[in-house]
Formats: sequence, C-alpha cells, structure tokens
Amino acid sequence: MSLMGDPGAKELTMDNDRAELLSLRGAGSESVKGRAREDEQVEESGVVVQWVIAISALVSGTVEYQLCNKQTDRLGPNLLPPRQHGTTAQTTDLAMSSSTEDEDKGLLYLHHVTVETPIKSGYRVKLNIDHSDIQLAWNARTSMWKSQRSLEVAESSKVQVTLKTGRTIATISFGKDKSVVNIDAQDVVQQFLLSMQPEILVSKKTMFRQYPATITVSFRPPPTSESIRSTLYSLQESIREFRHIMGDTTQKNLDTIIKCGVAFSELDPRSKVAFRVLTITFELLKQQKGRDQMVSDLTRQLKRILPFAKEALKEAIEENANILQKAIGRLYTLTTDIAEFSCDYVKRNRFNRLMKSVISNEDQDQINELTGGFKELVEDFDRAVNVEMFKTVRSMEEKMLLDRLEPIKTVYKLDRGCMEGTRIGLLDDIVDWAIRPHADGNVSGTSNPRSVYWLYGIPGVGKTAMAHSICARLHQEGRLGGMFFCRRDDPDLSDPKSVLPTLVFNLAERWGAYRKLLADRLRKDPNLTRHSAENQLFSGLLDSLQNHPPHSLVVVIDALDECGDSLTRGSIIASIVDASSRVSWLRVIVTSRQDSDIESSFMRFDGRYSSKDLASDSNALRDIRLFTQKKLSPIANRCGFPNDWPGDQKLDEIVERSGGLFIFVETLSQLLARGLDPDKYLSEALVVGSGSALERLYNLYATSIRSQIGRDEEVFRSAIGAIIVTGQYRPLPDEAVAELTGLRTNIVTVLVNKLGSLLYRDAGMNGGIRIRHLSIIDFLTGASTPEDLRVDTKQTNRDVAISCFKLMTRELRFNICGIESSFTSNRDVIDLQSRVDRNMSAALQYSCIHWSDHLGHIPDTRHKGLIKGLDEFTRVPRLLYWMEALSVMGKVPIGDSLLRRASTWLKVCQLLTKL
Repeated sequence: MSLMGDPGAKELTMDNDRAELLSLRGAGSESVKGRAREDEQVEESGVVVQWVIAISALVSGTVEYQLCNKQTDRLGPNLLPPRQHGTTAQTTDLAMSSSTEDEDKGLLYLHHVTVETPIKSGYRVKLNIDHSDIQLAWNARTSMWKSQRSLEVAESSKVQVTLKTGRTIATISFGKDKSVVNIDAQDVVQQFLLSMQPEILVSKKTMFRQYPATITVSFRPPPTSESIRSTLYSLQESIREFRHIMGDTTQKNLDTIIKCGVAFSELDPRSKVAFRVLTITFELLKQQKGRDQMVSDLTRQLKRILPFAKEALKEAIEENANILQKAIGRLYTLTTDIAEFSCDYVKRNRFNRLMKSVISNEDQDQINELTGGFKELVEDFDRAVNVEMFKTVRSMEEKMLLDRLEPIKTVYKLDRGCMEGTRIGLLDDIVDWAIRPHADGNVSGTSNPRSVYWLYGIPGVGKTAMAHSICARLHQEGRLGGMFFCRRDDPDLSDPKSVLPTLVFNLAERWGAYRKLLADRLRKDPNLTRHSAENQLFSGLLDSLQNHPPHSLVVVIDALDECGDSLTRGSIIASIVDASSRVSWLRVIVTSRQDSDIESSFMRFDGRYSSKDLASDSNALRDIRLFTQKKLSPIANRCGFPNDWPGDQKLDEIVERSGGLFIFVETLSQLLARGLDPDKYLSEALVVGSGSALERLYNLYATSIRSQIGRDEEVFRSAIGAIIVTGQYRPLPDEAVAELTGLRTNIVTVLVNKLGSLLYRDAGMNGGIRIRHLSIIDFLTGASTPEDLRVDTKQTNRDVAISCFKLMTRELRFNICGIESSFTSNRDVIDLQSRVDRNMSAALQYSCIHWSDHLGHIPDTRHKGLIKGLDEFTRVPRLLYWMEALSVMGKVPIGDSLLRRASTWLKVCQLLTKL
C-alpha cells in the first residue's frame, strides 16, 4: 500500500502493522479499552496539536495522518478512506462528542442487502441489529433490500440476516422455512480499516428451501468522512504548489515530521499504525474547549487562508511579487514552529496522568506568542495581497492606456546584423558613445550636448546591418530603450506618425517612472492620442520626470530616409534632438542615407549631435574582403572549386569594385549561387564599367537582370513594375501578381526564381514578393536606367488600377463568403477569416483595399480603360458588393476615405484637363 501523500513514496510493509491493529481492536478486549481510557487524558492534549502535525506532513508531501480518537476507544468516524485525486466535495462539519453516551455510535452504515438464489419470489428478508428487527423493502429496479432509515453499525453490533418463506395461520404453518446468517461487525470494521475501500461487501453462503443461496450485505462509511477527506486532499494539493518557495524550511519540516512520528509512537503503539495510514481532519478541533480554543481558532484561520494563498501565490510568482512570497514563506515557518512546540509539549507530558490540570504559564505564553504571530502574519498577508492586486490592476490599466499610442511591433534580428568579425571597431566606438556617462559623470543631469548619433552612407553600405548589431549590443548591456526600423515597402514602418509613439511606448516599458507619468497623462486626457500629441508625449513629459534611470537608455531609428517625406522627417529629427537634450540619460542613434533634407535638418542643431559616414570607416575594405570570402566559400564547395577560389587577384578586384558597399558583394554572391557557371558570371560582373561605387552597383544590377531574362524585357517590366508599386502597400504572392498583370502564374514564379539576387519571398507575409534592397528600386525607376529595364511607375500604377477595377467588377458578388443568414453578425461567424481566404483571392482582397491608392499616382483621366473601369465599379449593385467585401475583411472604416480620395482625384484631373 503506497503512501497517499506522495505517489513516489516507498511502499509500506503492512504485515506487522496490520496484525498489531487487529489485535488492538479485538471485540470485547478489556485490556485495550483500559489502556485507551488510561491514555485518554494524554490524547486530550494530543488532539489539540494534531492539526499542526498534519500541516507539516502536507507541506512536505511525504505522508498523511489520521490519529486515533482514543476518547471513544476506537478509530472514530473521522476515519478517511483513500480517494482518487481530482474529486471535490463541500466540507461538512463533523460533530463529535467525548461523552460515554456516544461511545457506541456506529462507525459504518449498513447500506443494503442482496440475495442470489434460484427462488425468484415468495420469500422475505428480515434484518436484526442488536436484537432489534429492521424492516427492509424490496427495490425491483436495483434488486436490493433496503431500509427506509440509516442503519449504524458499531464493532460490537450483532447483525443477523434471515430469509423466510411461508405463513402461520391459527398456529398452523403453511410452507414455512427460513435460513439465518450472522455477520461479524468487528470483522467488517477491521476489513474496512485495512482495505480503506469506500464500500465493504460481506457475502455469506447458506441453503434455503434446499437451494444454495448467497446473502451479500453492503457496509459504507459515514457521508461526512468523504466530505472531510475531500477537503484535506484539496488542502494538500494547495500546499504542494508552495514547496518551491520554501527554501531552507523544507528540511526543517521533514525533521519535524520525523519528530512527530516518534513522539506519538511512544505514546501509544496504535498511533504508529495511524501515523502511517490515516489523515487527520481540522473538524476534530471544533469540539475542543478552554485552553485549546486559541489553537482551534488558529486552525480555522489557517484553513481559510491556505486555499486562497494557492491562487494568490500563482499571480504573485508571475508578477514577481516579492512581498507576497515573503508572507507565504513566513506562513510555513510559523507552521513549523507550532508543530515543534506541540510535539515537545506532548513528549514532556508523556507519563503525566493528570492532563486535565491547568496548562503551565510557560506553555501558555508560547501559545499566545504563536497565536499572535499568526494574526500578524494574516494581516501582513492581507496587506501583501492587496498591494499585489493593486499593482496588478494598475499595471493592466497602464497597459490599456499605453495601447492608445498604437505602437508598431518592430524588433532587431541577429541574422540581419553585421557578419561576425566585421565592423568591430566601429561598433565598439558607437556603443561606447551610447553607454558612457556624461562628462560630469552623472547621468541624471539636465543637459546633454551631443545626445544624437547620425550614422549615414550611400545605399548598400551596411547601415541597416549596423543598426541591428547596435541594438543587439545595447540589449546585452541593458541599455536598449527602444527601436524603429523604417521600411519603404511596409505601410506601418513607413508611416512617420508611428515613429515617436512607438519609441515612447518602448521607453515606458523600459522605465517604470516614465510609464507611470505617461499613463497619468493619458488617464487625465482621454482625447490624447498618438496623432494629437506625439511630440508632447515624447519630450514634454521628460521635464516632469523626477526619477531618472541609473544609466543611459538608447533608442535606435534605422533608415529614416524610408519614412515619410522631407517635412515629416525634419519634424522627427527636431523632436528627438529636443527630447534627448533635456535629460542626459537619453541617447538616440539614427541611420539613413545622406539625403539633403535629412542633412539640413541635422545641421540646424549643429553641436548637438555626432555623425559618421560609414564609407569613411578605415576598416571597411578589410571587412568587405572578409565578407566576400565567407559569401563565396559555399559556392566553391558546391561547385568543387579550390578552397581559395576565386583567387587573390579576383578577390582584390571584387573588393575594389564594391566601393565599400556590402550590397555589391551580397548581390554578386546571390547571382553566382544561382548560375550553372559561376566563373562565367563572375567574369561578366567584373567587366562592368567604371564610375562611382553606386554606378558600379547599378551596372551589376543590370548585368544580373539581363543574364536571367534574355529577351523577355516586356514581361520583366510588367512583373517587376507591379511588384514595386504594390509592394509599398502589401507584398503580393506570385498568383496575385499574375492576376494584376495578366501574366500566367508560372511565368511570374520562374521570373522571381531567376532574379533571386534581387527578389525574395517573405514567408512572414504569405510568400509575398519583396525586393532585397531599396537601391534596386532606385536603379529600376531612375532616369538613367537603360530603357529596356526601366519601370515607368505612373504607367504601372494606371495598369494596376485598371486591373483592380476589372477584378472587382468580375468577382465581387452578393454574400461572397456564403454566410448562412444576413442577420448573423461578423463576430458570430467563427470561421470568417478562412471563408474570406477561400472565396476572395489575394489579388481581389488587395484590389478592394488599395484601388484608390494607385489612382493618386495617375496624372490625368485621358485613358479610356481607366474611366470605363471606374464607372463600371461605382455602379449599383457592384458598389454594394464592394462594401460587403470590406465588411467581411474588417475594413469598413477605410471605405469612406477611399471614395473621398477617388472623388478628389477626379476633381483635380478635371481642373488639369481645363488648363
């Protein structure tokens, strides 16, 4: 039989204990009863302290207790048979009495009688308990004989079951016969104690009317036993969850359990068995009087607080609530102290037969001290819970307030940073600038003359890689305060209104005092949003901040040139310079191209920022060479070339032609990796004309494209043009690009695969096609680009707009998602998104949302196809179908702005036509 407290505990050998228990509980054993009464007074004290022994055992999870109730000279009705974990029951008070009048109260209940005999009818079952006849009624549904009232059975009870048939009339018997069986109640109780089953079935065989018969009697424990046992198991499961915060008290509790077991085993051999088999209950204490009342009250409070502590502690651990964890730890320490005192108290009075004497002053004082300690603990626990609950609620409220800033999730990625071994010196210099304290050595000062670092360079020089690596280094140092990676082909990351609110949100997450101040401002003004006061929330709050971080925090903005226009970029630069100049703990790093508007914006704050041209890095050529070697090594291995391929001479030539642009080497390696003859492609690439580094890069782009498309320039321009003009709103997969260009999907797929050095599929955007670098778009749309490769974005926008109108006119229809009822709201359609994806292609979804964006790039309305498409689209019922499509996509709010934009475009075009 395994210990109930721990599934992994060792099994007990019960032979000796079983024999000892059976001998102790023999029917009519006067010696046993005498010893029980002799130790009655000892147990009177012992029962007061049983609860602390159980608590100690439950905390360690190693054993469960049930002590003998010697007041009634037997294991009382608090006996708890084992149950399966996971069941629950409400606690029922167990009324107990120590009076002799209740000594014979039943331990078990006779539940029912069943009879197995070939005789199916014509007989009766008579039950006699302690010479009293009990009327039993037949239940045909259950095939049982049951009494209408509860039948208590004690160990000394005499139980007799009789089968009878026939009748007696006028002293004359007619067919009368009977069979009697006797049930030994003592054996039933002993079997119950040792088997610990929720039901004991006792079967007796007999002969009835010359036929064999089997009489089976069912005995069950009192209903309160299961209820009490359920409460104890629930308490035990709660306590088990606290073990991980007990720390050094664990071993102390284990020692206490051993002491408790030894102490009670010395008092009475019966308790040794009970110590190892049964479980004590709190309800025993409810009948204790006088000096035990304080401890009884203590147990009730403890019972009330422990289950609640289970849930409170879960929240506390998740929220790192040190206050509450300390209170829980003190709870176990105090429980252990009470257990040790109680065990010592019982041992000191082991041979005292006058236990009803007044408790000693010393013990009284210690009980008072322990009781007072628990009351203080409860108060501290309540306060800690209130504090942590307040903190949790406040934190949730602050998060809801900060969400009004609508921050954009943007993270740095290690695989997009500088290759290992490159840019080491420059990274060290920038990180050192970012984390070193102000000249006066105090980061909490109010001025910061050079708080912004502008890192600039031509396209492809490695600015974004530097930004990712800087963020990673700052994160390791614990100094990263926020980041924003701008990207021209992403609507969220190219929106200038998202930059400052996202940085404000990041800083609030990083520094609690700033978060509290920001939340207070948002709480006081419900109309405050990121659009209404973005700079006010960024720099305006810094003046009010009383507590400063112990070290500098750094925010990073990458590729500012890919966000907004010259006016919005200038506003962002002014805001970050102003904010970082107010406090010395805030630093800002910005990367961008050296565009004239960005440079002029920084020059307005001369002396308040530092700058660095990446092209001027003295180690750039060494880093380019290392980068080239690592990029070409896999190609050499694949093709079976020597390890030093392509040789020092060509390697030097690649480094020289790159002009310090990492993107040149990246594009070249992508081109060589996709070619069947890398040597041939390398030779052609190195023949490109002279000029600046950027011109050589553009020549490499042209070489890569021509080597892959052959004579299909028109197909190339159509596909790449659509990818460029749609990519700034949403990258589209192959089939969507094909639908909007009229090309077959396989043609688009082959083209993208061939141009892998310039294009890639973004797995995070459902395979949407992206262009690897912004310089590729600059090349393809530039005025100096060769005519056969140049993309006319105005014409491409017109073609895409016409395709959008045709697609919507052809495919939009009533109830496009097949929703069963028009009265069903969108939120009640569980699989709405999957229905949208099944019934609306990616191209159709794009067309419904972005058709008017492409109109804004078309200068006039003279193209007949465009006017015809717009006219057909805006007619009823197609316009209604479009509104329904926006509804199922959750885009209804943008419908008004799309129509207004189209209306404005028409008016402007009409004015231009008149001019």
